[in-house]
Amino acid sequence: MKKDKREKEKEILAQMDEAMQEETRETLAEKPKKIGFFKDKTPDEIHCHKCGTLMENGKCPNCGHTVYVPMDENKKKTVRWIVGGVCLVAFIILFAIIQFK
Repeated sequence: MKKDKREKEKEILAQMDEAMQEETRETLAEKPKKIGFFKDKTPDEIHCHKCGTLMENGKCPNCGHTVYVPMDENKKKTVRWIVGGVCLVAFIILFAIIQFK
């Protein structure tokens, strides 16, 4: 009797798992994949995060909030070289001060 109940429970659980997997497949097929926040929207569809107004060219006409635009690679490299050079010069000056005291 216990074996029959266990077998029935296993069958029911297997059926439930199969139904859940099928439902998941159906919902994934219906919904478009979103890779990033703005990747699936055109610039005309973006609304401001602060006030909800429709943005124009990445800037809100109501509150002035702008869409984040990451720095380009050439500018990043330039900043790294400048900061690295300043740190190197500061290190050399501190080293010289400590050595000649």
